[in-house]
Amino acid sequence: MSGTSSEFLVLGLAGFASAAFGWPMKHFRGWDWEHVWVGQSLTSNVMYPLATLAILWPLFREIATSISAVRYLELILLGVSWGIGGIGYGLSLNILGISFTYSLVFSVTTVCGAILPLWIRLQSTPPHLFAFGLGLALCVSGTMLLALAGAERSVDQKNSQGEITGRLVMPIPRLSYGLSLILALAAGVFSASMGLALALNNDLVSSLAQLGVPSAFAPLIVWSPLGFGAGLVSIPYGLVCAFRAGSLSKFHREWPIWNWALVNLMGILGFGGMLLYGFGASGRCHPPENVAWAAFMASYILSGNVLGLMSNEWKNCRRHTHVLLLLGVVLLLGAIGLLAASQAH
Repeated sequence: MSGTSSEFLVLGLAGFASAAFGWPMKHFRGWDWEHVWVGQSLTSNVMYPLATLAILWPLFREIATSISAVRYLELILLGVSWGIGGIGYGLSLNILGISFTYSLVFSVTTVCGAILPLWIRLQSTPPHLFAFGLGLALCVSGTMLLALAGAERSVDQKNSQGEITGRLVMPIPRLSYGLSLILALAAGVFSASMGLALALNNDLVSSLAQLGVPSAFAPLIVWSPLGFGAGLVSIPYGLVCAFRAGSLSKFHREWPIWNWALVNLMGILGFGGMLLYGFGASGRCHPPENVAWAAFMASYILSGNVLGLMSNEWKNCRRHTHVLLLLGVVLLLGAIGLLAASQAH
């Protein structure tokens, strides 16, 4: 296998690992949503990134100690925004399911990720404006089709008395489909903060790579403060919800070994997906950055939909509903390809 094909395989695995992150949420015992979200945030956002950074500290010391406090604060604030998006994303996973949430949230994140760097003049105008504009149009169209598919799924499953609801008790009142859709869209907007943080601080990652830090680990200089900022929102929010519900004791009384093993699995999948992406996108024979991003997102969305279908999230739906879902996913994949191609020189 050539070096280039190896990088694409790694990017595909990164997308699968990131998509599989939500799968354990269906298998917790005795915990509510807030317990799961505290646990996964503690592992994927805080423990694993900081522990890895501590182990590799000698490689990071020179760059990490030269970064100003203001820059660290900016990263943490972007992490707070990412954490807010993560809460909406986590709630949407439980309400709307894996396949629908991944497709919808990341279509919005894709649009924001394409427009924000241009808006703040972080990037120059894409060389191929037509492909860029068509990619955005396909992304919006795909999002609209997914919204229609989700609406039809709700009707189909209610009519067949087979509506699939989230397995976890939610810390918020039951939402209508329209409000659930707004929640997922907002999650997509806030989740774009992660990509923006990486784009704004690409110079730090490049400096570490020049000093010999392995490509899979160099982005830790950004992910660690970013994840810390996300944890500053996610963990207190979950603890407050658990306190109000009088369920703080569930962390250690309800199936603790099983449940903490699952949140650690979520942490490994979430953090491992980021490490794999860093390796695939900047390894020795890596593809161009825009192509690596397209491969990762395509794998992410496809894997999420396969996992969602395997979990019977679209059970009892008409063929028309499945066609809308398929068309929406196809349009999103086309949008990702066009947005990547628009950056090619």
